[in-house]
Amino acid sequence: MLLERLLAGLEVVVAPFAVCDVRGSAHLAVPAADEATLHYVLAGAGTARTPGAADVALRPHTFMVLPPGLAHRVEPARGSVIPELSCGDLAAGMRRISAGRGVHGVALACGTIRATYRRGVGLFRYLRAPLVEALGDGDPLRHAFDAFLGELAAPQPGTPALAQALMTQCLVLLLRRRCQGGECREPWLAALDDDLLGTAVAAILEAPEAPFTVERLAALAGMSRSAFALRFAEAFGRPPMAFLKEVRLARAAQMLRTSDLPVKRVAGAVGYASRSYFSRAFKAFHGLDPAAYRSRAEAPPPS
Repeated sequence: MLLERLLAGLEVVVAPFAVCDVRGSAHLAVPAADEATLHYVLAGAGTARTPGAADVALRPHTFMVLPPGLAHRVEPARGSVIPELSCGDLAAGMRRISAGRGVHGVALACGTIRATYRRGVGLFRYLRAPLVEALGDGDPLRHAFDAFLGELAAPQPGTPALAQALMTQCLVLLLRRRCQGGECREPWLAALDDDLLGTAVAAILEAPEAPFTVERLAALAGMSRSAFALRFAEAFGRPPMAFLKEVRLARAAQMLRTSDLPVKRVAGAVGYASRSYFSRAFKAFHGLDPAAYRSRAEAPPPS
């Protein structure tokens, strides 16, 4: 998919943003939203925990987009001291959401964005894991988002239109990072441009444990096996079964982190009948066998 074509059909609507202030031992539970959720860390540190994806470490100027329908929670990190937020720190057009008390915490700008491509298809329709960017000094995306927040901090006539334009700029800069040489080959982007492949991709993402074959996926897409395999490889840079394997192993990692199910049960839940075969595949993909991966995830962070 060409980035220029994607951007030409992009429309962005910005919902009201809030300042989310989470402190002490509290956490902020964010329910699933119909649109993509955006978090930008203003101060402090913490962790965003999302089902089906690795935990995300939150540091100042972390820019994170979460897919629609993904509930998550934000937890503050101990040892991260942030000042009390005064009225002058808060944007006039943003409400404040507070959880917990104390000096240790994390503060974020939080909101939802409705970004659509061509005939109203959601830009993040096929996204299943958070997009995370650490924005350093001089980063164009950081400057664009700071300008967006600055506009909300001092609303004037025309602020809604300007805020929408600035958020569009942020998304353009984000997409440039995901599309090398003007070609967008990430599955969640490439699927937007092909309704037939999108049907098969959605089926894999919704139920990776299902006994998919290339023939079955081709049938879902309404294509012949050979035509589907070629078109999928061209769009995503890998064969359909390799993509299915990646999704299964990512789901397995999430289950190991967030449940106490035996490894054999996890293997079966993501479509592997053999525990030993699952363990070999998991280690080849994640660098650790399932038991070691779970132990590392459960280990307390260093003081």
